[in-house]
Amino acid sequence: MRFWVPLICLPPDEYGPIAEAADRLGFEGVLLADHVAVPETFASVHPSGENPFTAASDFPDPVTMIATLAARTRRLRFMTYAYILPLRDPFTVAKQFGTLATVTDGRVALGCAVGWLREEFEILGRDFGTRGARTDEILTVLRDFWDDGRAEHDGRFHAFPRSGMFPAPRHRVPILVGGSGRRALERAARHDGWLGMNHDLDDIERTVATVTRLRDGSTDPDAPFTVFAIPNAAPVAATFERLRATGVTDTMAAAWTVGLPDAETLDEKIAGLERFAAEHL
Repeated sequence: MRFWVPLICLPPDEYGPIAEAADRLGFEGVLLADHVAVPETFASVHPSGENPFTAASDFPDPVTMIATLAARTRRLRFMTYAYILPLRDPFTVAKQFGTLATVTDGRVALGCAVGWLREEFEILGRDFGTRGARTDEILTVLRDFWDDGRAEHDGRFHAFPRSGMFPAPRHRVPILVGGSGRRALERAARHDGWLGMNHDLDDIERTVATVTRLRDGSTDPDAPFTVFAIPNAAPVAATFERLRATGVTDTMAAAWTVGLPDAETLDEKIAGLERFAAEHL
């Protein structure tokens, strides 16, 4: 089991020291959240059933933050959890993540999703209703550019002649797709992994089985595939053993609980990482 440390809604000045500690302690990587502009009020409901942040919550740009943290670490990996792909154009994403993959020697993964905050799409002038279709088209363009540095496309949302984007990444940039609906799982099965959010263990087992069946019809079902899931269960050895048996390869390291007194300071968070590493790594 590979464990990832969440850098989500934390003070930005804590990202560097926590990443350095995660690198030193042997964690697989860190997770970086993504929102561009959060309205003061919104009616949309987060997939967890709760609204875990406000318009004042810290969401530093994940691309900029990955570049910063990569320069401070040696082996740590970085994954967006999850990048709201249909808020962007494919060229910017291909250029940014391709560059990150190049300068980090392949330590970056694109964890993406279609998004749930309708009001954020409205602020940015993006159509919420076509976000799934646009995500599929963007992913096609990304992979085309990253494969050999050249791409052309004639689609519903983007059309352009054969063009170059170099340097092309030397390593494959893994694409992991979040969501629990059928279309999201089909999208994940076509790429390099599935990103689960907060699910009961039984739900995770059923979802992994569904993704496995969907991958059986893919062009390369034996290719490496990441199954990332966060269980609604205590972060103890028995939970992680069940996740392994289910087919989960990666999960979040719940080294502290947001809002509790023992995680208020940076030192307390790093101490939590050290305890978690001693027990589970």
